[in-house]
Amino acid sequence: MNRILIYTNIILFGFIYGQDSTHVNKNKINLLRNAIGIIPESDLFNNESFNLLLVKFDSLGIKDEQLKDGFDWGGGEAGFEAYINNNIDTLLSIFVIVEEIIIDKNEAIKQSDSLMVNDEVKVLETIQAVNNLSIKIPNVDKNTNEDKIRQSESKKSLLSGLRIGGGLGKVLIKGSSLSSSTSYVESSFNIRFPFGIKIGPFLTSLGYESSNYSFSSSIDTLDSYYGSGSGVLINFDLSKILKIGGEKLVKEFVIGSQNYNHGTGLMAGYNINLLLGSLPFSISVSSRFNTMNFNMGGTSYWASFYLGMGIDFL
Repeated sequence: MNRILIYTNIILFGFIYGQDSTHVNKNKINLLRNAIGIIPESDLFNNESFNLLLVKFDSLGIKDEQLKDGFDWGGGEAGFEAYINNNIDTLLSIFVIVEEIIIDKNEAIKQSDSLMVNDEVKVLETIQAVNNLSIKIPNVDKNTNEDKIRQSESKKSLLSGLRIGGGLGKVLIKGSSLSSSTSYVESSFNIRFPFGIKIGPFLTSLGYESSNYSFSSSIDTLDSYYGSGSGVLINFDLSKILKIGGEKLVKEFVIGSQNYNHGTGLMAGYNINLLLGSLPFSISVSSRFNTMNFNMGGTSYWASFYLGMGIDFL
């Protein structure tokens, strides 16, 4: 009989504690919703709320490394909900002007490890638990926040992804019909246009490339070829799959058709672009494999290696 009473008390205590904890968490969620400027009828964990949170962070000079992958790559609604639940105390201590609010100070400090705050920003001190709950919430203009999001996305969509670059290269491998020819240093020019679509984990975009080629023959029976080739390319950004080097190292695979002075063919290769800090410049290492169907008949191929630089619009 005593054991039954003990077990009953434990279960009852756990139920009451859980209900109280749920009530406190719901209050915190509502406070955060008001602080960010999300209307009560909307979903707290959707993409729009994610963008409003980023705007709020930007206005305070704060960057959270946990959000660097964006909404989709950060797990979508499930990932954003987990972020909110795990960091609710820290977010309230930053966004809400607190007079008396129940916040776990130790938990808020532990959660804030991923936050980077400018020197000019002072995060409000959290206050010990009190009996009465009262808050002062700053006025948030939801329309203003939405306008900022639209302006930010508009500015980013105009040039984001555009790259203009060039380089110098040398032929390393040649087909049998070109093996007796001497090759010189080649120049190349390329553009990656600032629009594309996502196909699974790949971000694909269009590009244009032009490069020179030179095959000088010392044998009278063989022709020499001096000219250039150009054409439209498809760029596949592999950075989300090949994470080596982080966000500053862009990895791309390219493929497309080429029109040469002496025929037509295909081209495929890779680009590795190293972004130089906050500057809009990058240095690149690339390789190209070209095939050519000669106008006078016959086919051949060659592979080249390039070093170059470019201007990047992020």
